[in-house]
Amino acid sequence: MENKATELNASIRRTIEQLASETDAARQSQLFRDYLKSSAAFWDYSWHNQMLIWRQKPDASFVAGFNNWLRLGRYVRKGEKGIAILAPMFFKDKGQTADSSQTEAQRIWFKVVHVFDISQTDGTPLPDLPTKSFGERGQEMLNRLSRFAECRGITVRFVEKCSLNGAAGTSRGTEIEIRTSETDVTTQAATLAHEIAHSLLHFTADGKRIATRDGKEIDKRQRELEAEATAYVVGSYFGIQSPSDFYLAAYRVTPAMLLEAVETIAVTVKTILSGCQEPAQACAA
Repeated sequence: MENKATELNASIRRTIEQLASETDAARQSQLFRDYLKSSAAFWDYSWHNQMLIWRQKPDASFVAGFNNWLRLGRYVRKGEKGIAILAPMFFKDKGQTADSSQTEAQRIWFKVVHVFDISQTDGTPLPDLPTKSFGERGQEMLNRLSRFAECRGITVRFVEKCSLNGAAGTSRGTEIEIRTSETDVTTQAATLAHEIAHSLLHFTADGKRIATRDGKEIDKRQRELEAEATAYVVGSYFGIQSPSDFYLAAYRVTPAMLLEAVETIAVTVKTILSGCQEPAQACAA
């Protein structure tokens, strides 16, 4: 089992490297967009497992374990091959110090488990899949993102023209502007997702710009890659297609930038979408 887990981790690394090393710009862009769509469907999985699901079944839309499908009134068809992912297991080790005091340490271990996509099952239809729970309306996305921003202490102002001329939106960390002139609600929602990503990733809680991460400079291209990719995934979750498709090649992304971004995108998307599911009164509470 340990060897299988090691093999899966190596598979993740190969997949990222495949994305990063693709030299044809159009192919690279399409590959990354496909990964981002998969990330939107499985945002509550770790980025490692998002990558494993996408690598083994790129068209997967909703996965669950064998027994979970049975509980939902569906069954996995005979002969279907499971999608291998990694599940954490926690162990507590008890020990004793030199003065005979009891100690307890926690270890984490990963085991391989298998899930199946809904396309591999038959049975009772599912009424609503989580990836479509908020529908495809830009207004719904805009409302939920606005409430999320408020809960995070981020002020969102809708203005006719942003302080940065020509921009659809701007972020100063704790303050976001969204342009209303010549933009529809869907565009405003996509822009707000982009600017919220900037606020979370590239500013401190008190609005100061973060210039480095883990000792490395975050340049403009890296910031825009992270923000736009995050917005793309959040929009996909709501069933929103961004008015300007995300093209990886437009940012002249290097393999190092892409490798740096994958986990950052997944974590940020999870933060935003988790917050968007909180009830309206949760912020006040």
